[in-house]
Amino acid sequence: MTLVYFPPSRPQQSLARRYAQQLGQSAWQLALRFGKRTTIHGLDRLLGARASRCERFVWLCTFVSAFLGAIYVCLILSQRYNDGHFQTVVDSTRYPVYRIPFPVITICNRNRLNWDRLAQAKSRFLPNVTDDVQLNLFERIVSSYDDVHFGHFQSFERLRHQPTELLNHVNFSLVVDFMSWSCDELLSDCLWRHYGYNCCEIFSKRRSKNGLCWAFNSLETIEGRRMQLLDPMWPWRTGSAGPMSALSVRVLLQPDKHWPGRKNEKGIDVMVTEPFVWHKDPFYVPANTETLLEIEPIIYFYDNDTRGVSSAQRQCVFDDEHTSQDFKSLLGYVYMIENCQSECHQEYLVRFCNCTMDLLFPPGQYRSCRSQDLLCLAEHNDLLRYSHQPGEEGFVRNNFQGMFCKCYRNCYSLNYISDVRPAFLPPGVYGNYSYVDLDVHYRFETIMVYRTSLVFGWVDLMVSFGGIAGLFLGCSLISGMELAYFLCIEVPAYGIEGLRQRWRSHRKRATGNSSTDTPTLNFRQTMPSQLMEQYIMQLKTEQSQRKTLKQKAANLQNWQRLTFAHKHVISK
Repeated sequence: MTLVYFPPSRPQQSLARRYAQQLGQSAWQLALRFGKRTTIHGLDRLLGARASRCERFVWLCTFVSAFLGAIYVCLILSQRYNDGHFQTVVDSTRYPVYRIPFPVITICNRNRLNWDRLAQAKSRFLPNVTDDVQLNLFERIVSSYDDVHFGHFQSFERLRHQPTELLNHVNFSLVVDFMSWSCDELLSDCLWRHYGYNCCEIFSKRRSKNGLCWAFNSLETIEGRRMQLLDPMWPWRTGSAGPMSALSVRVLLQPDKHWPGRKNEKGIDVMVTEPFVWHKDPFYVPANTETLLEIEPIIYFYDNDTRGVSSAQRQCVFDDEHTSQDFKSLLGYVYMIENCQSECHQEYLVRFCNCTMDLLFPPGQYRSCRSQDLLCLAEHNDLLRYSHQPGEEGFVRNNFQGMFCKCYRNCYSLNYISDVRPAFLPPGVYGNYSYVDLDVHYRFETIMVYRTSLVFGWVDLMVSFGGIAGLFLGCSLISGMELAYFLCIEVPAYGIEGLRQRWRSHRKRATGNSSTDTPTLNFRQTMPSQLMEQYIMQLKTEQSQRKTLKQKAANLQNWQRLTFAHKHVISK
């Protein structure tokens, strides 16, 4: 008996529903498996195999409430971390001064030029020139350099209506260098820690925004870098404090060699900076004085945990943050706030006049100003004199336009707080000479060190997250690893194993259908279920009867064989 039935194709919706049901059952089995061995509190109750619906509802509400509470507190902690609040504490009160280099002491005569060398300069830079117009123009331009420093270019105003283009071929930077004061003309009687030195051995000529000056303990010049190679202690340091404990020098003014057309207060400008700083506003020291310059260093630094915060947020820049948008410095110089400001000032100079004063800045990529460009500096002097900081508009009334320079402090800052105390000498002491006796020393043998760190750093954030997870969910990092292992390893493995079993069963079914003699039975979906069950029962009955008959026939054959054998034995 063979019943053939061709089933109609099932709708796609019912097939998708069946797959969704199977997927839901598999997911529930995986969840029950995970709930049996997880260490997250509450999930073992929620996913328990014997838990009732009411119990699961209660634990579901409890777990969801705890999870949402943990997320809320974590968001508060994340906002606290992103705010990046800082705290500054005293890192040391007894840091010895010998651990830091002695500051760079730069000395400038307020009258920049030795006017006695004017005739030599004319013969050297204008050889074979007899034109009085060019000679007078040369003298006028050179005299304008006697008081030039950045933001004070008004002396070039006297070049208005002058044929300055006639001397464009003259490099006046070399002229000023030739006519500036030599070491022997400016410095004498140098002492370092009570030991006498030749001033020209420990001082070197360097550029600055004040013009050409002489610097002690400097690394910006070729002589200073050569001194560092010869002396491993350079730049020098001292561990003593008080008068005559560091640098002492006499600065000769020689007013009889100044340009006679300028009437100004005689004296010197002293600049105190840390190494690798191009310029800092100097102190004025009047002539004929015995001046004490006391220095009190202070160190401010940001620890490495603050590197995770942007430079704009912490208001400082590390010297190795070259990729930061707030990093700006002179060409070849490390980041310092003074170097950033100097570069900003030079950029404004180039913007206004398309050139730079190479006497005031280190060699770079900008064109040097020629004689015909000097009047432009005087015309923009008011804009170059004043400098403003971004953000001060709401607090400071600015009556003049100026430069806006966005420069943050360097995250490691060695500040030299200076106190200048001049004492005027009686005329009977200095006589016909004019000089300044300068004594530069530390005020104390120890300094203060201040450290700035984050109030809430990433370590505090991790600890807080762990405490919140333990408080609300009762889990730890190991619990997180369990969940990650379950999602990344067990769930894919379970899916792969299910697909593999389905493929094996499908292959076994296909192999069994091809090898059996039993006819393939196809039933229509519209056939009554009772008829199908009756046919199956009848088919099973027929198969069992066939097996019984075969067994009886086999038993009969065995009985006959045994009986024949027995008779044969008896007959013998």
